[in-house]
Amino acid sequence: MATYAHLPLKRLEGELVRRKNSGFPGGLKREPVGHGGRLKSEIATTQSEFEKLPPVAGVDPSLILKIKVAGLVTEDDWRKLGLSVLSIDGDKTTVLFADDKSLQAFHQKVDAYRGGIPDGQKGPQFAQLIGSIEAVSLVEPADRIGRVLRAAGFDSVDTFDASTDYILDFELHRPSSDEDAALFIYRFENTIGPMGGEIISTYNGKSILLVRAICNGDALRGALNLPELSVMDLPPQPDLGPTDISDVQSGQIDAGTPPADDAVVVGIVDSGVNFGHKLLAPTEAGSFTVVSTFGSDDEGGHGTSVASVAAFGDIEARLKAGNFDAQFRIASARVTTNTGKFPSEMSVPELMEKSIRRLHDEYGCRIINISLGDADRVYDGSRVDTWTATLDSLARELDILIVVSAGNRGNLTATYGDQILKAYPKLLLDKASRVISPAFGANLISVGAIANSNGLADEDKDLVGVQPVCGKEEPAPFTRCGPGVRNMVKPDFVDFGGNAVWDGPTQSLVSGNHKPSAGIWAFHHKPLERLFRARSGTSFSAPQLSYKAALLLSQFPLASANLLRALLAISARVPTAPSLRPEPLNEQELLSTCGYGVANPTDAATSDDTRVVLFTEDKLKLDHFAVYEVPIPSDFQTMKGEKEIRVCLAFDPPTRHTRAEYLGVTMGWRLLRGTSADDVFHRFRKWEADEGEPPKFESKYVCNSDIGPNLREKGTLQLGTYSGKKDISGYGDRYFVAVWCSRRWAPADIEEQNFAVCVQLRHENVNTLYQSLTVPIKVKV
Repeated sequence: MATYAHLPLKRLEGELVRRKNSGFPGGLKREPVGHGGRLKSEIATTQSEFEKLPPVAGVDPSLILKIKVAGLVTEDDWRKLGLSVLSIDGDKTTVLFADDKSLQAFHQKVDAYRGGIPDGQKGPQFAQLIGSIEAVSLVEPADRIGRVLRAAGFDSVDTFDASTDYILDFELHRPSSDEDAALFIYRFENTIGPMGGEIISTYNGKSILLVRAICNGDALRGALNLPELSVMDLPPQPDLGPTDISDVQSGQIDAGTPPADDAVVVGIVDSGVNFGHKLLAPTEAGSFTVVSTFGSDDEGGHGTSVASVAAFGDIEARLKAGNFDAQFRIASARVTTNTGKFPSEMSVPELMEKSIRRLHDEYGCRIINISLGDADRVYDGSRVDTWTATLDSLARELDILIVVSAGNRGNLTATYGDQILKAYPKLLLDKASRVISPAFGANLISVGAIANSNGLADEDKDLVGVQPVCGKEEPAPFTRCGPGVRNMVKPDFVDFGGNAVWDGPTQSLVSGNHKPSAGIWAFHHKPLERLFRARSGTSFSAPQLSYKAALLLSQFPLASANLLRALLAISARVPTAPSLRPEPLNEQELLSTCGYGVANPTDAATSDDTRVVLFTEDKLKLDHFAVYEVPIPSDFQTMKGEKEIRVCLAFDPPTRHTRAEYLGVTMGWRLLRGTSADDVFHRFRKWEADEGEPPKFESKYVCNSDIGPNLREKGTLQLGTYSGKKDISGYGDRYFVAVWCSRRWAPADIEEQNFAVCVQLRHENVNTLYQSLTVPIKVKV
């Protein structure tokens, strides 16, 4: 079938300004004298407890409050009380930095609230603000113990041994000024130092302030009493799998032609890459490490395997075709030790930021693959960790596509034993199978694994004890699933990542790392011993997607990361195999396990006779709207057969892990039919922000999609498909995609949001679809 260039999506003239939120939605009804008096007492008690805190090395502590709220309080509202927001938890508990330790402005406004109703007003002064405050206190030391430490049994300050040294990450509250940040670190260092603690490294990011230190139990107890400390936890560690023991014979194979000088460069953040491998050598753009204690070579083998898949895609198919012509270059940033751990002398956010910035600035990498994750940080809906937050921020700032692995669940044998054959596929929905850090990031692409085969080898045919857990194109039993932050769709995609089979004689689940028939092919990091090895894991499905993204970027070299994400999503299909099981996963469960499915790089890059993609890259001022026109050819409307319209919106909002509302900007879309452009504009103009929803249209005007808006709009990659077989000529020849952008907590200097929108029309029986859309269409005026 012939392929063609995608078509532009036309934006209709006009911007639709959303009305500003007028403030509190009604406020809480309080008795001012009693409520205000209780708050005054709590403020006084808090100040008294604060005054008992001793100075450290001559520097007084900062007054940091914990305030529980029951209503909406904005950061501007807190500033009126002389307070700056440091973090907001999911239960609306807010941690604030007091600019004035006397809390004079706070006292004044509570007094005014208690002082009666002024003439000409309906209620007391500051009723909505003060009435929304439930309680005021200092942060307790136990509140600062992180969830990974708690999971490891350290759930109170007394569980740490005074004679044991712990290497821990201490996240300090990030104040607004670098001077205050330096004071926070100074007080921390002088707190732990006299008790035997020592700082290993510090990281002062835009919104993150981290200290890695080695502390005994007494030193860390001292740190837990510091008001400047937000949370103390174990450092992240990568979930690198064991090295394989397979011996895949390759025969003789020659290196292919090198890539073009202007080829796409894919960045690999991993254990390093051994470019001494003859098939990888032509792809080398460079390798480095930002850590001074080890070199850039791959000693563990993980990074070389990952890089080989990112460079060549399906390596088994390449081997069968005898074609290792290189299309892309690979730049490697090594970030793990020879034992597969992150270095102790540098925090993970700093390690990631330095590596990614160098890949971007020196090598021009716009696609970066990170097949690493922290198995101890299974996403449970709580605050986003600093590693994930750093990647989300970099993806937006640098306009890069960061592809991460969803993670592998490693306790399946211990949990299920031979019952795993009955537990699959529902085991994928267990909380223990949720995605891990950083795969739940909002601006990242996370990739899960589907099986490339059932994993059985010829020698297994007579062994009844060796049983496949799943078949080809079903989710691999070890893959991790969503949802992600804000309950958004995660993983975004799946791709081939090997499989695992149940081995009855050894009572174990055996993956492709130890059983070649259950793995996909990748390069070995010791090419003098052998060129290839078998691999299983989401570590190797992620670079499959990176390879496809590189193919797409080669066709769209100026595309934003948003457009790359949208085009990949518009091309993706969920495999049918999981739906064909005797007890199949339902649509919602499939979304949690497979995301939007397997991306098709050809469909992402080109249209054809029966399938046409219209796209645009655009930007909107915050709290504004835009409307796009989708022409609907007559054959598409009337011809019998399956037809579908897919819409995908991708945007990269500012994020902040210290906010319960992680996204600073949200967006959404609707596909509308049977109406006019004037009516769409009119309804949006009437929309009021405090309704909390987009404007209402009668159901006959809205094209319902398989993924509804309640779920779709939780994420930054929003795909929905309208499908049907009936004649739709009654709805006219123009549909509309309405897109809106809403400010959440985004700071005032962020005035607009970049995004991409793609619309795909497909009809199984119309093979002149592209032609009908390129012939000039008479547009009604």
